[in-house]
Amino acid sequence: MSKKTGLILLHIGFICWLIAFLNFKDKKEELGTRMITQGLILAIVWCIPCVGYVVGTIFTIMAIVNIAKGDEDYKLPIFGEVDWFNKQ
Repeated sequence: MSKKTGLILLHIGFICWLIAFLNFKDKKEELGTRMITQGLILAIVWCIPCVGYVVGTIFTIMAIVNIAKGDEDYKLPIFGEVDWFNKQ
């Protein structure tokens, strides 16, 4: 799986996030720990009825469009700076 495909999968939903996370489990630095966290938070947002669906859809589209353009370090609004998987 390519890096760009992995980044897009991180932002689609929890099942896709899990697939990308497990595929890159030994080389998390390649995807970026902040991007992994962004994808997980986005999957959690999708679980909130009504508002979560709208916000999740908008943020998912924004992320996929920017990643497809080549911006592999894209930060989503509101929670783009959060990084749970960084071990520093």
